[in-house]
Amino acid sequence: MSDPNFNNNNVTPPPKKGGTSIALIVGGLVVAVIVLYWLFAGGNGVDNADMVGEETNINVKAGAESAAESIEDAGDAVEAEVDETAAEIDATAAEAEAEIDATETIEVEGEAEVVQ
Repeated sequence: MSDPNFNNNNVTPPPKKGGTSIALIVGGLVVAVIVLYWLFAGGNGVDNADMVGEETNINVKAGAESAAESIEDAGDAVEAEVDETAAEIDATAAEAEAEIDATETIEVEGEAEVVQ
């Protein structure tokens, strides 16, 4: 009889190959992180040395007078727009009336009218 613990197979097992797919994945992730860093943090920094020598003056006109002036300006703009629209409507109505007056009606027997 044969011994079950003894390997009668004389073929050597194939050598293990591994780690290449993991290395490829890790390398791809490293390249992706570098590209993202380059896109989001690359070279657009503000140089503070250029800003130090200049003076900045900011004037804020706060108060009821400036708010009232802004409201008046907005109201004037709205009134001008309404007047312009009303003039356009009047011109269109006048054109429509002139077109209606220019048509000729021919009466025929009965209740029908033919408009040319």
